[in-house]
Amino acid sequence: MNHRIHHLAVWILALIHFFIGLGWYALFGEAWLNYNARTMTDIEQPHGAVLIVMAIVSAIVVNYALAWLFAKLHVAHALAGLKIALICWFAFLFAQYAAISVFSAFETNPWPLILINMGRPFLAFAISGIVLGAWRLREL
Repeated sequence: MNHRIHHLAVWILALIHFFIGLGWYALFGEAWLNYNARTMTDIEQPHGAVLIVMAIVSAIVVNYALAWLFAKLHVAHALAGLKIALICWFAFLFAQYAAISVFSAFETNPWPLILINMGRPFLAFAISGIVLGAWRLREL
C-alpha cells in the first residue's frame, strides 16, 4: 500500500493549530503574564496580519512535516500517529526548550511557565498525530 499526504487534512490542521493558540492563551494568558511578571499594558499589541500569517505558515510547515513523516513510516491509524507526533514534540520541542529555559543565564523560567509554553504545541501535535494518523489518502 502506497501512503500519500492528505493535503486537506494538513490545511485544516493548520487552522486548528491557530485556534488552539488563541484558546490556549485565552485560558492560560493571565497565569502566563504573572509568571513573566507582566501585565497586558506591558505587551505591545500585534500589528497587522503578518503575525497571523506567520502562525498559520508555521502550522502548515509542522503539519506537512508530520504528514511526510507519517507517509514514510506508513502510519495507518490514529494511535500510531499520536505516539509519533508526541515523540516528535518531546524530542524536537520540549527537551530543547526546557533545557534552555531552566539552565540558560538569560532565561531561567519556572516549570509552570515552561508547561504553559509547551502545552499548546503538545495539544496541537497530539491532535495532528491523531488526525493525520487516521485521516490518510491511500492508493491501492
